[in-house]
Amino acid sequence: MSDLLVQCKLYVLHSVFNHSWGIRTVINLQIPGEHASCGPPLTKSGFTYDPNVFMANDIYYYNFAWPDYGEASLSGLLDMAKVISFALQEGRVAIHCHAGLGRTGVLIACYLVYSLRIRANDAIRLVRKKRPRSVQMSGQILCVQQFEHYLLPQTIVFSTKEPLMLTKDRKTSEFTLRQYLYRQRAVLHGVEERAFKLLPKIVYCICERLLKLCGCHQTCGLDVKIRNRPFYKTFLVYKLKQAKETGPQSSDEFFPNQVTALPMVEWRDPIEEAIDRNLESVSRITGSTNGGSIPALNVHEAFITDYENLPDDKQKYLKQLRTDINQMRDAISKLDKEDDPHVLTGLLFEWLEGLKQPVLDREDLSTIIGRCKDVNTCIVSLEMEDVILIEYLLRFVIRLRPLAAHKKIDIIKRLIAALTHQTVSINGKILPVKDFPKLREGTCSQVINFMLRLVVEIQKDMVKPGRDDTDVIVQPRRLRIKAWK
Repeated sequence: MSDLLVQCKLYVLHSVFNHSWGIRTVINLQIPGEHASCGPPLTKSGFTYDPNVFMANDIYYYNFAWPDYGEASLSGLLDMAKVISFALQEGRVAIHCHAGLGRTGVLIACYLVYSLRIRANDAIRLVRKKRPRSVQMSGQILCVQQFEHYLLPQTIVFSTKEPLMLTKDRKTSEFTLRQYLYRQRAVLHGVEERAFKLLPKIVYCICERLLKLCGCHQTCGLDVKIRNRPFYKTFLVYKLKQAKETGPQSSDEFFPNQVTALPMVEWRDPIEEAIDRNLESVSRITGSTNGGSIPALNVHEAFITDYENLPDDKQKYLKQLRTDINQMRDAISKLDKEDDPHVLTGLLFEWLEGLKQPVLDREDLSTIIGRCKDVNTCIVSLEMEDVILIEYLLRFVIRLRPLAAHKKIDIIKRLIAALTHQTVSINGKILPVKDFPKLREGTCSQVINFMLRLVVEIQKDMVKPGRDDTDVIVQPRRLRIKAWK
C-alpha cells in the first residue's frame, strides 16, 4: 500500500506540478514540526511531505522558517523576494505556510512591492483580490508597509533634490556614488548583483547601448559582458587596488600644490590614429563603418551638446524617462531600444551630475595633481568605486571607433566635468551649462593627462598573455609617453 502511495505522489508531481501547472519551485514558510497535531501526520522532515521528493523530480525547494504569528526581518523578506524573482525565471512558484493566508500573503505582497514598485496597500489589495482573507492581522499589514518604506527608497536610480512619489523624504532622494552602490546591491540579485557590485548598472546600460548603436560593443578585445565572474575583476585598477591590500607600498613624493598647464600626453599609436581618421572621414559619408546604425561621430556630437538648449519635447521626454526608471523596475529596459544618442548621453550626465557629491572631489583632484605621473600610485590612493567607474568610462572611450584622438579627448573632458561637478571648455564652449564652478585650466590639464596615461596602461594590460576576458588578442605596440605640442 505504501508503494502505491509513493507512485501516486510521483504521478501527481509529474502530471500536475510539471505539466499541468508548470510549477518549478516550491517555497515553504513553515518551521519543521509546526502544528504537528493539525492535519495529516508529519514525515521525518517535520512537514506533511518529504522535500526530497520534489528535488528528486527537478523541482526547486526552499524552506524559509518563519514562525506562525511571528515577524520576519525586512532584510529576510528582501532575500525571499529575490529568491522568488530568480525562481520565476524557471517557471511558476508555489508558496505555502500552514493555512496559506498569513505568512504566504505577506510574502507575496512584499514580492509585488519589490517587483512592481507599488505601494504596500495596493499590493495587499491585489493579493486579497486573488486570495480572499489573506494578510489577516494588523501586524502583518504593518510588516508589508514597513517593507515598502525599507525597499522603495533604495530603488531610486536618478538622484534628485525634489521629493519623489516613492519617498517623500528628500534625504533618501539624494545619494553619493557609494550610497547608490550599496542600495543597488540590496535591490539586484543573482548574476547582476555580482556584476554590478562596484559599478552603477544605469551607467553600464547607457554606455553599452551607445556602443551597440555604433557597432562598437565588441571591439578592441575590451567588450564588457555580464558573466558569472564579475567583469570589473579584470580591470587594471581592481588588480592594482587588490595588490595594494596584500603587498607593501613604497613611499611616494606628493606635490599637491604644483598645478601648471601641461601639454597633452601622446597616447595613441600614429598608425592607429591615421586609420581611425580615414575611417571617420568615410563614416561622414556612409554612416557607421562597424555595422551599427549611427557613426561614432554622432556620439561625439551628443557628448559636446548643450543640453539646456535641447528642444522642449526632448527635454520633456528625458524627464519622463528618468521618472519611469525611478518608479518602475523594468523601465530601464527601454534603454535597449533607445536610438537617440542625445537622450542616452543626457541620461548619463543627469546621473553623474545629479549625485549628491562628485565622484572626484577636491581631495581626489589634489591626489591626481600630486601623483598624476605615477598612474599606479595615484589609483591606489583613490577609492575603489571611483576608479572602477573611471576605468569603465575610459574603456567606453577606447571602444568608441572610428574617432580621431582629439574627439576622444573632447569626450574625456566632458566626462571629467561630470565626474568633478565643474565646467570645462570644449571647443570654445563651457560645458555643462549649470551652476557649477569652473575647473581651472592647470587642474584640467593634469586630470586629462592622468586619464590618458591610464588609457595607455589599460591598453598595455589588455594585451598581456593569459587574459580570459579578451575576445580579440591585439599585438602589443611600443607606446611612448611624450609631450604633444
